[in-house]
Formats: sequence, C-alpha cells, structure tokens
Amino acid sequence: MLEVYTWEPNANSGKPLLMLKEKGVEFAYHYIDMANREQHSPAYLELNPNGTVPTVIHDGRVLTESSPALEYLDAALGGPALRPRDPYLLWRMRRWIRFLDYHYCPSLAMFGGAGVSERMPDQDAEAIERQVKDIPMPERRRVWRLIMAKQVPQAELAESGRRINAGIRLFEEALAEYPYLAGPDYSLADIVAMVTVYAMPVIRPERVNDRETPRYMDWLRRCHARPGNRAAFALGRGWVAARVEETRKLLGV
Repeated sequence: MLEVYTWEPNANSGKPLLMLKEKGVEFAYHYIDMANREQHSPAYLELNPNGTVPTVIHDGRVLTESSPALEYLDAALGGPALRPRDPYLLWRMRRWIRFLDYHYCPSLAMFGGAGVSERMPDQDAEAIERQVKDIPMPERRRVWRLIMAKQVPQAELAESGRRINAGIRLFEEALAEYPYLAGPDYSLADIVAMVTVYAMPVIRPERVNDRETPRYMDWLRRCHARPGNRAAFALGRGWVAARVEETRKLLGV
C-alpha cells in the first residue's frame, strides 16, 4: 500500500508525484490544501508532527523529508531506476539535490512568498499570531509571520534574487556536459529541479530564454515532454495547471 499526502505538483509537494508517475507506480493521492493550511490541522499533525508536505506512507512506514524519501522509494519500488549506478554520477545527482533543497529552492520560495503576501488582506499582529500558533516549526512560523505581515525583508529578497540568477548560470553550465543534471539519464536530480523550475521561462523570461540559456530551455523541453511529467502535472489544480500550460506553450511542447 502506497499513500501520498501532499499538495500540488509544485515545489517539495510535487516530488513524489513526478517520481511515482515516472516509475509508473500506483498510489493513493490525498490532497492537502495548503491554501487553507490543512498541513497544520490536528489530523495532519498526527501523521506528520512537523506539519510539512509531502508525507508518504509505504507498507506502514511514514516517510517525511521529501528528497531522502525519493531515494527510499526508488530503491523499494519497481519501475525504471532514477538513481545512477555510476558512483560519480550518483554523487553528481546528490550534489544537485542538496544545492536545490538548501540554496536554490528556498530563494524561489522567498520570492513566491513575497508575491503571495501582496495579495493577502492586511491583518493586525493578533490575527497573525492566531493563525501561525499551530505551525510546529519555529523557522516556518517566522516565514509565515513575515509573509502575512507583508514584511519580507528587502535584503533577503535581494539575496534570493542573486542566488536565483547565479543558479540559472549553473544550470546552463551543467547541461553543456550532459543532457540531464546528473548525467546522460533522467534522475531524481531532474525531478527535484523540475518541481520548482518548471516555469522559469515564464517567471524569469529575461534570464531563461533560447538566446541566453539555450541548454536550459532544451532541458526543460525534454523534461516537460516526458509522459511521467505530463501525468504528474495533470494532477495540478488552479494556478499550477495554468502555469504549466503557459510554460509548455512558450516551450512549444
């Protein structure tokens, strides 16, 4: 029995969706509505006390921390292998995943959070505290406070912007050597990247385009054309599905 409790095929939430569709493995998809902070509900916190998504249950084992969970699932389940057998390429895959998880994706999330905050109604400090009090992890409470108070520091946004632009160059350089991030074959590194950068030509058109980053664009086309990616992104609702469609039109896939 395989169950996935997660939100949209977007950021960390999307990792098991893209991975399991790529492997062709059946699973039960339990949608966690992050817009209504269902990940902080008492019922969900019983399953995952950190209040994060995704949570995967396989044969009674509860798996959190999305990237290590992907390696477990790749080893435990059937379907095509998504980890290189070559030790160097395996290192390359893990290096990319670490870079994405700890540096690149948090920077993109910072910009996304700042954008969300602008669309939120103004709230006083008491109202904000009532809403964040059930978030288990203090660092996440801090981020939600900043977003809801519309106080994301400009210095943090500037540093996030610098990291995003530097990361775009890293993608372009890495893809000069191989067609995928870890090597000649599609791997977990590409999945961890795709769930966050799938729409970069729409989000950063002045930086990610056929003139400035042709290899990055071709990698996006290869990834978006994969049946597993198409099946996983088809699970999206609302703005995620719309953004994927807009990106694919731009890419011509």
